Amino acid sequence: MTTVEYRKNAIRRLYKALEAGDVDIADELFTDDFVTSEGRHQNVRGPQGFKDAIRAVHETHADPSFEILDLIGEGQDVMVRWRMTATHSGPLMGVPATGERVSMEAFALFRFAGDRISERHAVIDRLGLLQQLKGE
Repeated sequence: MTTVEYRKNAIRRLYKALEAGDVDIADELFTDDFVTSEGRHQNVRGPQGFKDAIRAVHETHADPSFEILDLIGEGQDVMVRWRMTATHSGPLMGVPATGERVSMEAFALFRFAGDRISERHAVIDRLGLLQQLKGE
């Protein structure tokens, strides 16, 4: 398996783990100085910071399901476009839980240092999600 294929498989494993709420995969896949930048998760640092961010997702979204729409790897980078569908089960962006199914899409660039993820940069369609939460 090439290094790029290994990295793409690591991202696939990461999203399966996120879906299941298995935050401990962060200890295996992320560097100690991992950093992410995106929206309210700006400057989340280290595996523990990522674990906390994923726990927050599970507090507001029951039964999340991630679909990888595109996955491209080159050099030390892997870019993924994904869609998450879930039930809105907790207060989010000022909107109380609706119990409705929602979905959102995002692009995320993962940068690797060796075989571990050192950076994540993402753009998530939070406006589209908010419109769904408000029934617009």
